[in-house]
This record gives sequence, structure tokens and C-alpha cells, in this order.
Amino acid sequence: MDRKLVVLGIPWEVDTEGLREYMSNYGDLEDCIVMKERSTGRSRGFGYVTFASANDAKSVLSREHILGERLLEVKIATPKEEMKSPVKKVTRIFVARIPLSVDESTFQRHFEEYGEITDLYMPKDQVSKAHRGFGFITFASAGSVENLMADTHELGGATVVVDRATPKEDDFKPINRMSQGGYGAYNAYISAATRYAAVGAPTLYDHPGPVYGRGESSRGMGKKIFVGRLPQEANVDDLRHYFGRFGRILDVYVPKDPKRSGHRGFGFVTFAEDGVADRVSHRSHEICGQQD
Repeated sequence: MDRKLVVLGIPWEVDTEGLREYMSNYGDLEDCIVMKERSTGRSRGFGYVTFASANDAKSVLSREHILGERLLEVKIATPKEEMKSPVKKVTRIFVARIPLSVDESTFQRHFEEYGEITDLYMPKDQVSKAHRGFGFITFASAGSVENLMADTHELGGATVVVDRATPKEDDFKPINRMSQGGYGAYNAYISAATRYAAVGAPTLYDHPGPVYGRGESSRGMGKKIFVGRLPQEANVDDLRHYFGRFGRILDVYVPKDPKRSGHRGFGFVTFAEDGVADRVSHRSHEICGQQD
């Protein structure tokens, strides 16, 4: 088994020595480093640890790790040669939190401004025949996807969640042939962050409870909330400070916008105790002047 592990989610204030001190509790280390930005010297939030024993590395992988009140994600480090595979151009997007008032033609009109659409699919509820609050669009050009990802999108007066839809397998069946009976099949196209935004995580700035699927609740996600309509001036520290009054926080994540400086207008907060997320989602909140 590999002895080198990658550690994600390291608190910004933890340096190489801090990570070494923590990980040495699980065995002797051959190497340890927290990666830094070359220009500023600031932590990049992840690092690498190499154990002297494969058994010690295996033991670390089997445990949950909290450092500085933040939940770490520990995985086997991917060899550099495996990371050099070319990135495929994405032509398909996943759109979630679509209001029920938005029909297929409105959905299409909004996104066709970015380029030619070759396929559009909004799964329908088998009972009500209404759409299920999410959909997929395939463009003729990957450039259309890159351009639209730089913008915030509103449909029916609500901000929708948009993400690239990348199939995990080349031979995954086309969207227009997929079953409408469940949500599981769509997970092959959707990032974990987007799944939280689309199905199940208690949310702020939207009414809590089932929104997508057929009565899908927030079971199993009672510690995490999705924070939408986040002002650009708000950052991770602002979220941690604000929501810290409701309970101990394990993690705060605000996805960066790859096309411009700043974030993508939403984030996630994970609490240490069950039930806190549900209570928080039923209250009104104001962050940096933005109120629901």
C-alpha cells in the first residue's frame, strides 16, 4: 500500500510543523509538507505526509481527523504521472434550483444566448408531471460552457446553481435516454458540492425542506448547510464568525470562481453537532448586508 497521503482542508494557520505534530501521533514520518503560494508564502490549504510504515498510513485513512476545528480530508496521494492526463473539454452543464414556474422553453431561451444547444433535458415527476427542479443542457461548443460559468444565472427570479456536468465514464448512456425514476444516475455527472446545493442539504435564502426529487429530505446531511446569494465581499472567515454563534463548526467552504477573482456566490458550512443545520436553516440571516 502507498505510504504517501494528501491532506486536504488544512486550516490556513497550520504550517508544516503543525501538520507534522498532528500526524506524528499516528506513526513515524519520513516527510511532511504544507504547500504554500510562491508569491505570498501563504498556505494553500493542503499538504502531503509520508509515513515510514504502510500500516500507519492505512490506519490514518480509516479515521476521521479534525485539526483546528476543521475536518480534514485524507486520501492516498495520486502519482504525478497519473495527474498529467489531458483535461477533457466539457460541453454539458447541470442546472439546479430551477423554480417550478420556469418551463422548458424559458430554460432554453436563457442558455441559448451562450451558444448552440444540441440537447436539453428537464426530468419530470411521474406523478405531478412538473419538472423536478433541475436539468441538463449540452452545447455544441465547450467555449459556451466556459463563458456561462463566468456569470451568475437567474431564472424565474431565483439564482440557480450551475456546474459543469462531466461523466465519470466515457460510455455512460446519453442523458435523453436516462431513467426519470430516481436521482442516483445523475450523480455520475455532478460534483459533490453541486449535489449538496441541489438535493438535501438544508439551505439558507431558500425555504428548507424537500425541493428536488420526490420528497427527498435532508436525512444524513443534518450537519451541513448550503449558503446561497453570498455577497462577493463575504469570505470564509465571515461565514465562520457568523455561524459560529450557532454551534461548533468543522468546516467552511466557499468555491472560488475560476474565471475571475472572487467566489461563485455560495458556500457550505458543516457543524459538529446534529440538528444545528436544521435549526439555522429556519432562521433569517444577514451576512455582509445581504439578507434573505
